Amino acid sequence: MRICTSLSTLFVSFVLFSSGAKAAVYEALCGGFECRVTVTPEKIISPFGVIPPNRVTSWGGAGDSSTSVGTGVATTLLLGPVGLAGFFAKNHDFDFLVSGYNEKGKKTYLQIQFKNNKSAKKFASEMFQVTGLGMGETRSADEIRRNEEGQDSDDLYSEAQKTSTFELEA
Repeated sequence: MRICTSLSTLFVSFVLFSSGAKAAVYEALCGGFECRVTVTPEKIISPFGVIPPNRVTSWGGAGDSSTSVGTGVATTLLLGPVGLAGFFAKNHDFDFLVSGYNEKGKKTYLQIQFKNNKSAKKFASEMFQVTGLGMGETRSADEIRRNEEGQDSDDLYSEAQKTSTFELEA
């Protein structure tokens, strides 16, 4: 009986935790406005567009973290020696650009900014997992077409290229 209870608890935990890993929602800035960005294995969603991960042509990011000297000085003046902890405050600014084709084949760009270091790192990791591209790597429109037609782009001996069933905007 105890084994059955343990197995059922393990199964329920697996289902709950694995379903949470399927989508990540980020609070960010999109085009300078607060927004919510969702990354799933099926779609990357922002207020400015939706790109399926297999249609991402490239993505990249840059940014930095800097110490907030003003906060450190102010907290030290207000709180004395305890206020020195204010010098550990950091300002984060990370920008990402995701390029690709939406579901209708139109070129789409998603500009996403994070003010939180943890969110930026998690987003970069998630993008690598769902797109299969590392930061700065590219995928051509021809590669996307071949992948969607079921041809393996790594196969040198595949049959001649078929005519595309959809159009991607150049």
